[in-house]
Amino acid sequence: MKKGLVLMMSLVLICASVFAQGAQESAAASGPWKPSKDVTVIVAYGAGGSSDLLARTFANEGASAWDTPLVITNVPGGGNAIGFTQLAQAKPDGYTIGNTNSSVVVNCLTGSTPFVYYEELQPICQVGFAPYVVYVAKDSPIKNLKDLEEAVKTRDVVMAANNRGGQTHWELEYFAMKVGADITAVIYNGGAASIAALLGGHAEITVQAPSDGQEYVRSGDLRAIAILDEKRLETPVYKDVPTSVEQGYGWLQNGFFHGYSCPKAMPKEMVKYFEEGFKKTLEMPAVREKIEYYGFTVDYKDSEGFKKVWLDSVDKYKNAFAELGSRLTE
Repeated sequence: MKKGLVLMMSLVLICASVFAQGAQESAAASGPWKPSKDVTVIVAYGAGGSSDLLARTFANEGASAWDTPLVITNVPGGGNAIGFTQLAQAKPDGYTIGNTNSSVVVNCLTGSTPFVYYEELQPICQVGFAPYVVYVAKDSPIKNLKDLEEAVKTRDVVMAANNRGGQTHWELEYFAMKVGADITAVIYNGGAASIAALLGGHAEITVQAPSDGQEYVRSGDLRAIAILDEKRLETPVYKDVPTSVEQGYGWLQNGFFHGYSCPKAMPKEMVKYFEEGFKKTLEMPAVREKIEYYGFTVDYKDSEGFKKVWLDSVDKYKNAFAELGSRLTE
């Protein structure tokens, strides 16, 4: 009886040991999480803008870094609210991520949005940073920021902005306020539409990303009058354009971070996959070359580093917007 019981217990222990070993080998074989189908990348802008171009660079030139294709899906409108909301509400299953720039913070501070995006999205990583550029129509008498100051003090200057209260709007409102004047803002749906307004003579000035205006600066249809940073851009199109600091307006600086995020509840191992994937793409010369061509400085930050950028930006913009008050909403 005792021998039989001992034999039975021995068999149970052997089976348990074999099962545990098999489970460990299976887990080791599966390794880190990887997608098994295409991954949707939501771009909260229309095709052709800097966010769209960057996303397509990572999907195309950086294709070898990914186990499955990145499929770019443009979801513009609502001052990014439509795209960011769709991203926040997506299943956290590793098959939907999205571009995320400074508007993830700015739009929540200057308008009513369905979510506080910088709280409801999970940062994946930052890939780069770019200063904003001030553009004027080719026939504008405004050739620098001093000319702009004189213009807003003496006449009605119309600016084109991508969304009310957001990036590309507040900088020139802030400029006008600081010099004791006003400026008229006309709101368009995105950077391409704002650039078109200048080209069509419907506005005289706009603030946009370097990539949005460079082709028109190169062709002579637009003129860049200031880089809103302390450092000049080094690309051939912009290397001779002075910064706001050089022109004596050091308080007028603004740029935007660019990166990627995902639904908040996405597991860490999935976040890790994309974090490492983007880092790998940034080591590819073809990817870096295009990012720099679009006016960005490659500046990688992991998930935790990117989250800190978001939170630091909240304080920065809250202070500026408090000064502006109703100028952003009227």
